Amino acid sequence: MCLQDLTPVKSEFLSQFNMTYPSVSMSEDCLYLSIYTPAHSHEGSNLPVMVWIHGGALVFGMASLYDGSMLAALENVVVVIIQYRLGVLGFFSTGDKHATGNWGYLDQVAALRWVQQNIAHFGGN
Repeated sequence: MCLQDLTPVKSEFLSQFNMTYPSVSMSEDCLYLSIYTPAHSHEGSNLPVMVWIHGGALVFGMASLYDGSMLAALENVVVVIIQYRLGVLGFFSTGDKHATGNWGYLDQVAALRWVQQNIAHFGGN
């Protein structure tokens, strides 16, 4: 999971729903995606693809909270879940050319390009 301050999430949001946040490790190495496919899919299956980009107001969240295996199996679709940089690592900006920000969005664009170029190897269209 990308580095993030979970204090506000734990104290404000989750307490309203009597939920707990799972214990997870954080790292700057957080640019990845998870791909879930139906058991029968193979290269050339030409299945529809659903890409899920988690929410969290650009400051918290993680792709690993979402498991696309059931959706892939029951709906016959390839599910891709994207993890991207959050908070200051993904969206810090100084308002000039030195730190323009939006790296988190660029991570999402890069992931979508990768999916477009490679999803056929996983049975997606």
